[in-house]
Amino acid sequence: MRERFAAVLGRADETAAQRLDPLLPGPEGLQEQREEAWDLLTHGAKWAAEALCSVGIQGTDESPIRDADAAFNRAQHLDGQMLKLGLLDGYRDAVALLVDSVKLACYHGADLGPLPGGRMGSFRAPGESLRAVAPIEPRTSDLQAIGAAVGEALVRLGELGLGHPLPIALSLLRPVATASR
Repeated sequence: MRERFAAVLGRADETAAQRLDPLLPGPEGLQEQREEAWDLLTHGAKWAAEALCSVGIQGTDESPIRDADAAFNRAQHLDGQMLKLGLLDGYRDAVALLVDSVKLACYHGADLGPLPGGRMGSFRAPGESLRAVAPIEPRTSDLQAIGAAVGEALVRLGELGLGHPLPIALSLLRPVATASR
């Protein structure tokens, strides 16, 4: 996930890739990577809110994203905010691209588990046994997609003049402690 995040930033700024390189070894376990993904999604949602506010669209949910259901709900909320953006006069492509990147990342976050986000509940007929929802594990492909999409959102934030991508990225990617032998 970190590699994809840094690769997107490196496309826009070669020095960013060099500065982020020492931070690329991230958490190894899928559970730890999922926690890092929640942090990236939370920050991405704040950037989307900031971008939307810059063009006069208020009310974007900025609450922390800590599970798959919250990620799915945030993606749905951003869909609604994109509709509002489309009603404004003039072109707001950079804002739309930022919000769309975060929305895409949130949809991938809906598949990180531990339970699938945004799935319809099922009903059972009288006499049928209760069906439990099976927990799911994060997939590497979803984690990588989140890294790339949130990285793209951060680049767009910089293009909008709402932040400097490299210092923000450096503050988000903390070094992972390694066990000393």
